[in-house]
Amino acid sequence: MRTLLAAGIAIVITGGAIHPAHAQGKGQSLGTTLEGLLAISRQLSPSLRAAALDTAAAAAKAEGADALDDPMLSASYQYYRNPNVFSGVAVTVTQSFPLWGKRDLRRQAALADTAATRGREQSARDESDEKIKIAFARYYALSRQIAVNRNIIGVARRMNAAASARYGQGGGNQADIIQALSEETTAKIEIARLEGDRSSVRARLNTLIARPADAPLAEPVRLPVRGTSGPPLSLLLERARTANPALSTGSAERDAARARQTLADKAWYPDLTIGAGPLIQTNHQPVGVAATIGINIPVPWGREASQQREAAAALGASELRYDAAWLEIQGALAESVARLQAARSTENLLRRQALPQARASMQSLLAGYSEGKGDLGAPIAAEHRAHDVELLLLKAELDQQVELAAIERLIGGPL
Repeated sequence: MRTLLAAGIAIVITGGAIHPAHAQGKGQSLGTTLEGLLAISRQLSPSLRAAALDTAAAAAKAEGADALDDPMLSASYQYYRNPNVFSGVAVTVTQSFPLWGKRDLRRQAALADTAATRGREQSARDESDEKIKIAFARYYALSRQIAVNRNIIGVARRMNAAASARYGQGGGNQADIIQALSEETTAKIEIARLEGDRSSVRARLNTLIARPADAPLAEPVRLPVRGTSGPPLSLLLERARTANPALSTGSAERDAARARQTLADKAWYPDLTIGAGPLIQTNHQPVGVAATIGINIPVPWGREASQQREAAAALGASELRYDAAWLEIQGALAESVARLQAARSTENLLRRQALPQARASMQSLLAGYSEGKGDLGAPIAAEHRAHDVELLLLKAELDQQVELAAIERLIGGPL
């Protein structure tokens, strides 16, 4: 948009800054701040609730991972025609007991699976938060642009009045009036386009927090408050190594695979089965007792060996996945930090130098035009330059929010 934007920008940025919405105290409407959107997402998002149920299922499974198998009830009957030979029914309850720490290994593997599922739940939550943060930043930027353009319409109308007065006094020309009207129309067209973009982002935000796409959202008040400088890359990498949920998941998967490899190696060790029960004789003699003891015989028919190969391959794959995830996190974190620093430097130059210079030039030319010097083309050109600077400033702010959201996802928590 090429309009009387710089004049409106001056109004927005200086003492009477106009925000898209105003804070409503403790009862802020949904959409005014990022925190409210994140909170409701945790409550309503079906994907996050499903991830939480996956974790609950894994935890429930781990509770019985080291439990004994169900006992076996069996009955056997022995009959001989010779009455002098014992005949009777033996009812036996048998129970198998895994030895060599197999039950502990099963529990270790199940607990590691639970930790891996919990890491995937955290990853889902962090990814959802990142999407919401980016969408909210865009929602805020678009609202700011709309607010600026609405002020520009007022400025254009006042400039039109000044040009008309000057023309009526014989000191101007009709082209200035037409140009001022054109700037107002252009601002209205830009507002219509921006409102369409904002409606699209609003629908995106609603779906991210599991609400109908056309549900109302309040105007955003502010972006999250963060410091102008962050920890160095080395500290961020250390936080990522300890708190990134993808790495936590990979580490837990590696622990589970290691426990299952040890369990596969112990499949060659026999387990113990013990049984006992009453012995009921058919010749009406007193009831006796029957007892059994047995062990399974691991015969090398291929099952145990294949389980060992499977466990070894699974362990190797989990270790490589962990290494690949760590390399990817390092690269992504370094890229985001570099882009964040560039965006912050850009914002600093725009806010401290480029924007004040463009605003001073615009105000000088507007003052000269009000005094009957020159035509409207020079101040409009200055306003175009100031508008470009404002757009770059908004883009730098948005770029920072995008990179901050990515960094917080990578390090597994807020900066």
